[in-house]
Amino acid sequence: MIIAGSVIVVALAVVLVFWLVNRNKKEKHEGLNQRKYQVETKAVQDTIEDLYQKTNVKILRFDQDVYHLDTNALQDGIRKLGKKYHGIFIDSTAWHYPQAVAQMKGFLADPYFVELYKYVNSQYANIGELEDELRHALAYYQYYFPDAKLPVFYSVVGGIDPDSYTKLVEGQVIDGKLSLILHLDWYLGKDNKYYGALPQYIRRQCDKKYLAIDCFRNVLVWDQLPNKEPITLLDNMLMAGKVLYFTEMLFPNRPLEDVFAYTTEELQWAEQHHGDVWNYLIENELVYSKDATVAQHLIDVAPETKPFKGSPGRMGAFVGWKIVCHFMENNPKISFQEMMKMTDMNEMLKKSGYKPQK
Repeated sequence: MIIAGSVIVVALAVVLVFWLVNRNKKEKHEGLNQRKYQVETKAVQDTIEDLYQKTNVKILRFDQDVYHLDTNALQDGIRKLGKKYHGIFIDSTAWHYPQAVAQMKGFLADPYFVELYKYVNSQYANIGELEDELRHALAYYQYYFPDAKLPVFYSVVGGIDPDSYTKLVEGQVIDGKLSLILHLDWYLGKDNKYYGALPQYIRRQCDKKYLAIDCFRNVLVWDQLPNKEPITLLDNMLMAGKVLYFTEMLFPNRPLEDVFAYTTEELQWAEQHHGDVWNYLIENELVYSKDATVAQHLIDVAPETKPFKGSPGRMGAFVGWKIVCHFMENNPKISFQEMMKMTDMNEMLKKSGYKPQK
């Protein structure tokens, strides 16, 4: 009996240890795509570190070069700007024309821009931390998409125009290279006086913590998505879900709140109610709707997602992300790169196994 009791005690101890180990694993990965944790392996981390060391990121500071122009030698300063930036933001021959010089002089004397430039320069006098964050993200980007072309980064100050909110980071092809133009004056903090006319849900995203993320979430991701216009609500949801998944994978150390641009409370609501949103779409036969207004209400940035009271905006994108995560978990032979290029969203939905409880 003593031996039998000892065996039982040992067995219980083994079960307890096994339960504790697996409980900790579950807590760590609960609700998240298991495959993103492949970057925890030493071999992968070594590869990403090697890519990081080989990647150089230098943001070309057009904003500072304008801010530091000498108004007593403006023509020569404009000539140097045109030469340095190859006519990107200013015509390389502008210094020849008195009208262009006078226009720049007026711009530099404008009280609004003088104050704005001064404030931006105080916030972004040194952008080494931002460059390093971009460098890390580009290392992951090259690991997952080895054929991807790396961009050139420029920073500008263009003035706060509420109608240009969607262009916080712009992508352009300049001299045959993909260039990302960072509007620094849109990332000064949600309580900044320059954003007083903007609604709170937009002001909240005018924070420098989103600047590096926006380079990938708003621009670079489109190089990895199929060139196919979404038609149905499902198309739009999974396209938006891919964007979020892409962002999360390239910024694995950033909290999900930053990836979704949600507050902690909004993320909790989304986690608790995404099944309710999906079941509502099923019951009302909206999943395959081609109504652009339906997609707009579910995907676009907004204070809440209609018609779900108390919800955060963009719940359609959140549900799309959930479907993408389930798809990747249940189809381990399909790579991240292959998933991003898939065009049959109905097939993705079926193979995802996404069926939240009612």
